[in-house]
Amino acid sequence: MLSKKFILFVLALLILITPAFTSCKETIEEESSVQTNSDVSSDENVFPLEVKKFDTTITILCVETGRHIYGELQFVPNEEKEGNVINDAVKTRNDKIEQEYGIKIEVVATKYPGDDIKNSISSGLDNYQIVNDAVYKMLPNATSNYYKSLESDLKLNSPWWDQNAIDNLSITDKTYFVAGDALITDDDNTYLILYNKTMYNENGELFGKHGDIYDFVRNGKWTIDSMYEMAKVVSKPDENGLWSTEGGTYGLLGEAYGTGILVSGAGITSAEKTSDGGMQLMVDSEKSVNSFNKVFSMMTDTSATIRVDHFGYDVGWGKISNMFIGNKGLFYCATTSSITSILNNDTEDKVTYGVLPIPKYDEAQEKYYNGINVYQSTVMAVPTTNIENYEATIYLMEALGFYSKNMSSGSVTEAYYDTTLKLQAVDSQDDEDMLDIVFNNRLYDIGAIYDWGGKLLGIYSAVMRSNSNTLISSFEAIKDGAEAAMEQTLEDYKNIQT
Repeated sequence: MLSKKFILFVLALLILITPAFTSCKETIEEESSVQTNSDVSSDENVFPLEVKKFDTTITILCVETGRHIYGELQFVPNEEKEGNVINDAVKTRNDKIEQEYGIKIEVVATKYPGDDIKNSISSGLDNYQIVNDAVYKMLPNATSNYYKSLESDLKLNSPWWDQNAIDNLSITDKTYFVAGDALITDDDNTYLILYNKTMYNENGELFGKHGDIYDFVRNGKWTIDSMYEMAKVVSKPDENGLWSTEGGTYGLLGEAYGTGILVSGAGITSAEKTSDGGMQLMVDSEKSVNSFNKVFSMMTDTSATIRVDHFGYDVGWGKISNMFIGNKGLFYCATTSSITSILNNDTEDKVTYGVLPIPKYDEAQEKYYNGINVYQSTVMAVPTTNIENYEATIYLMEALGFYSKNMSSGSVTEAYYDTTLKLQAVDSQDDEDMLDIVFNNRLYDIGAIYDWGGKLLGIYSAVMRSNSNTLISSFEAIKDGAEAAMEQTLEDYKNIQT
């Protein structure tokens, strides 16, 4: 049995050493806390790079406002737009970046930066550290050693970079072009379907059969076939019994370019990467042909569809837009930028509309795909002449992506996406959900962007406009030239030195 003296000795010893253990524990915790704070955080809500001060200016060559309303504004604020939510969010973001990291942003805006950058790089000038233009102007320049590969320096798996762009726009394992939250001009030039809420909800044949259209989309039933079926239900000729006039009502309003967009809703691109690192043209694939057959039937049916080219391209754009605004169409295939245009239209009793993704090929298809306007949807790249400011440029690109999405005072993404699109232009949580589907499932057609052989970009729309379904024979006529051009691009990529 333990003696009372021994027990008292042990208790006294514990009392003496406990503070030492506590002090040691606190010291370890303090040291651990200091170490964590000095490391780069893995929290996606914390800027992932070590804090640095650069004391430099990065100049971005970008699209001028006259060509795209957000071409300059997505990078720098405009004093004349003070009070505009996007403008103010951009200013707050830029002030944060300059104050925290010593990087000031300036822009030089031109109509076609992708063309203008060539002279600067060829002359060895480091006038611009980032260039931003539409994909069809940017991608073909990669094989001329104009841009640096970014996969080793940017954190491309970060949520502010568009993973679809990274995958779709790369031919090899190199990444030269990025899109995502740092930009507005990618979202603003993504295709979707606007629909007339009143026309749908008040039509017993539509709502009675298909129910809530948003649930219809969520349940995977929104397909080309169901769209065409709905379009035929509401269509009516004008008072003289004529079709293809402003006096009629149509199930689908759109343009010839929309043919390719609707085909791409099946996940179809005119060219795809192969498992061995090559590329394969896909226009004559079974899936492409089957998808086009459905789209062709709908787009050429003048008792269901009216297109811009029915009026002529000089006036057709305005007429089609005004018909939708004036409640003369159920569906309107257009880019996201059309929402702002309709919102700013002062027509009385204008359409009450909602947002839907591009329809799927069939219900078995796993997800929705939404194509882009290759002439307007932009990406960023870093010129090879950018040497002195390269580290600061990479740092800025990450900061633009991160802080465009993560600002407690209101981010640029929120200002554009939530306020301008969701809250002002569309009026329900359902529409917000649909926009999420659209932007998270963007599809870039690299064959159309490179336009190998000079005919790939418009092949679906050209065949549709001919009013004769000659897709296979039309493709066979250009296939050899397209394949030769594609193989040359692949060979050129092997010789890129950046």
